[in-house]
Amino acid sequence: MTATAERNINDSVFVREFCRIALPELLIGAGLSDVDAHSVTVDVIRRARMLTALPVDYFDVLVTPFIEEVSQHRPLSAPAWLRAAVVVAVRNSRLEDFHALGGPLRAADITAITEAATDPLALLLKEPGTPVSNNTLAGLDARYPRAWACLTALSDLMASDDDTERAYSMPQAPVPGLPGSHEKIYAEQSTSVKPLVAGQGVVASGVDPSFDQALLAMMQQVKDGNAGVVPLSALSRLSRNSDKQLRVLDFLLAHGATVLTTNYLLSPGMVGVRARPLVKPDSYDLRRSMKQLRGLGPTHTGWIKALRRQW
Repeated sequence: MTATAERNINDSVFVREFCRIALPELLIGAGLSDVDAHSVTVDVIRRARMLTALPVDYFDVLVTPFIEEVSQHRPLSAPAWLRAAVVVAVRNSRLEDFHALGGPLRAADITAITEAATDPLALLLKEPGTPVSNNTLAGLDARYPRAWACLTALSDLMASDDDTERAYSMPQAPVPGLPGSHEKIYAEQSTSVKPLVAGQGVVASGVDPSFDQALLAMMQQVKDGNAGVVPLSALSRLSRNSDKQLRVLDFLLAHGATVLTTNYLLSPGMVGVRARPLVKPDSYDLRRSMKQLRGLGPTHTGWIKALRRQW
């Protein structure tokens, strides 16, 4: 990044007022040390730079997985795509490490931070983007072509507002394998999450690029042909790390699995989205998330009913 570009983003309201003043105050007030608050702030600025450097069409697809989880995020007056962009730039930063693994950040702190970030990020996104070296949010379309085609179709469907399901062509690409042993971690079992299958609930940072035992077990079942449907409250349950999230989705689609979330249907050759308004996902009780059939398309409804008969 050039010195001019560096100066421009540092002069923005997002960096000058939110990242340098509001965000550290909120983090320290919630119990983070000065050092940890600084590390989160640096990461948020880095992610915002990467996000603003993306082409508009690419940006739209990248934020689509997070639109369903922001259905009730404040400010409600902000468009859903902007609130989802706040998730990518701010919520999916190192902020997650200080929330998922025992705090000190609580859900209320996350809510206050993302709400405070919305208007400043909107102003930043109106400025011309500048290329960023080592942009980890870029290039996902080439690395994970099936996932990208699926999410592109979903993004287009959500923009159309004329139907709830649509077919798409899934590209041909080498079938991905399971993550290597060097990518594995062990995560503690969760006592608050109510999964559909015993043992699936674990406590791990959503931005960790490693693969915990529950996620690996699910991927192995799909690979072995023992799980044709993967139910999730939201796509962020796969990961908040966009690279990892698309990698897993690409793997699932390549092995013929259908992913069902509270509002989305993601299948090889078919996508679906609930007619608006979207339903807020319940990350702690998947059965509760899956009970609401209002607004779902016929294929999505059929999958959910079949899944519920197995509970």
